Amino acid sequence: MNKKNYRLKDTFELALKNYQKRDLKTAELFCKKVLSIDTNHFDSIFLLSIIAATNNDFNEAKKLLEKAKEIEPNNLRVYNNLGNVYKELKNINESINCYKKIIEIDPKHINAHYNLGLAYYGLRNLRESKKYFQKTVQMQPDYALAFFNLGSIHGELKEWQEAIEAYQSAIKIRSNFASAYNNMGLIYRAMSDYKNAINCYQEVIKINPKNVGAYNNLGMAYKEIGDFKKAIEAHSEATKIDPENLHHLFYLNELKPDFLETKLIPKIEKIINDRNATKKNIAYGNFLLAKFKNNKKEYEKEFTYLLKAHSNFFEFRKEKFELGIKYCFNELLQIVDNANITTKKKNADYNIKPIFIVGVPRCGSTLVEKIIGSGKKSFPMGEEANVIEDYVNKKILQMQSVNLGDVEQIRTEITKIYKQKNLIDEKSNYVFSDKSLNNFFYIPLLKKIFPRAKIINCRRNVLSSITSIFQNNLTELSWAHNPEHIFKYFDIYFRIINSFKEKYAETIYELKFEQLLNDPEAESKKLMEFCELPWDKKCLEFYKRKNIISKTASFQQVRRAIYKHPEAKYLPYKRFLDKYGNKYSWYKNK
Repeated sequence: MNKKNYRLKDTFELALKNYQKRDLKTAELFCKKVLSIDTNHFDSIFLLSIIAATNNDFNEAKKLLEKAKEIEPNNLRVYNNLGNVYKELKNINESINCYKKIIEIDPKHINAHYNLGLAYYGLRNLRESKKYFQKTVQMQPDYALAFFNLGSIHGELKEWQEAIEAYQSAIKIRSNFASAYNNMGLIYRAMSDYKNAINCYQEVIKINPKNVGAYNNLGMAYKEIGDFKKAIEAHSEATKIDPENLHHLFYLNELKPDFLETKLIPKIEKIINDRNATKKNIAYGNFLLAKFKNNKKEYEKEFTYLLKAHSNFFEFRKEKFELGIKYCFNELLQIVDNANITTKKKNADYNIKPIFIVGVPRCGSTLVEKIIGSGKKSFPMGEEANVIEDYVNKKILQMQSVNLGDVEQIRTEITKIYKQKNLIDEKSNYVFSDKSLNNFFYIPLLKKIFPRAKIINCRRNVLSSITSIFQNNLTELSWAHNPEHIFKYFDIYFRIINSFKEKYAETIYELKFEQLLNDPEAESKKLMEFCELPWDKKCLEFYKRKNIISKTASFQQVRRAIYKHPEAKYLPYKRFLDKYGNKYSWYKNK
């Protein structure tokens, strides 16, 4: 080795030693000294790219890595780091190209497959993401984090059993994997398997007694099964651990009507006015202040706080909600207009008899489901199963067409999903309910798939429904956080349901919520007759059931006997809503 090369080697070793000691500035100086002698010294360029990335100078890192790539065009480390840098620069497509180049050179490169899974997840291409995570765990079966991410993908695709298996694999590899237990709890809760959900959250707390998310999820699970005492304990513990997070106070306020005392208001105002306050905290703080003003009957101030709360909550979930708005007001309507099922033969006498409860939120649907499911012939209640919409969307992606295929195959596939949710069994004579309210979009498809289906359309005074939606935080509904969007959604609902009622008059039962409250026995008897179910007094004693579950904002109401709402309860809000609603005849003429 000549003298020059010795000097380069010694100087680079000094750069490397300083980098290892985290003295990046000195390391950078030595690298540049090397490059003053040899402008194409690969190791110095590569180390400088790492230093630039460590300093969050990703543009400089990219420039250096591109130069390194010219010197060594098949160097896997260069492509891997370049992919990571492009990811930091939000150029996901270039990031994907880098990882794919690695696989082209080395088809068994585990990190490249894993990174592609992450990259496609970032693009919300869940199926491609799943493919690369599956390949990762096939090549490296002890990769706990890859199994965890695979579980998350399965969960988002509503592939519940596969999600559980992936999380269990992650936990088998890493027994104290708290996030895997927590996410598995969320999956069990989505499946209404509360025993396993609660066990998962308790495992998280064993691993980390200060895990605030686990206490929050535990509180939500206990609330949904009606164990309010334990729900309050869990949310109270979350508040102790994370006292500045107003999310926990919000849920405590839902569970304890006397919780929101005057002395709490300055604390809430201080938190939301902090310049570092998150959109989420500002949203929940304003929801709490709105509730406080509601208690004092200061309706104008309440409405102002609600506007701020919803605006901030929408911003908090902006990316997801903007996609949701586009889907709801554009893509979904195209599906409704064009989706088609092929019927090759006349419908036979199918024995599956679902009862679909449709409408808009806060229309009394939860009460209706508990009434019809609590008589002599009880049956599984699906609450908001979301089976139909999820299935239709997956099928369109799979077929790349709004022609969904043969009705027999579709019926078999959907029936399998309902069975996985424990909603179809012989004991209940194949009767079950699905209270996914937006199934009104799919009524023609429902009639083809399940010829013996019953459809109950729940109607409530529109001012009451709209005000109640706005007073609550319906966290999964993108359109429920802006009065204009709420009115637009209602308008779509009325147009669609009115057109279907004309076509399917014998199939759709119109239930008026106010009439049900005024004369529960007479109205429930008519309802049960439509459902071809026997009526008895147990229908109106649903609140006595120990196994009642509610995931909706009506979680307390369904655990009490039916009671009348004051007729004028929502009238104070009319003057605030008129400017949004007066252009719609269904609102103006009410």
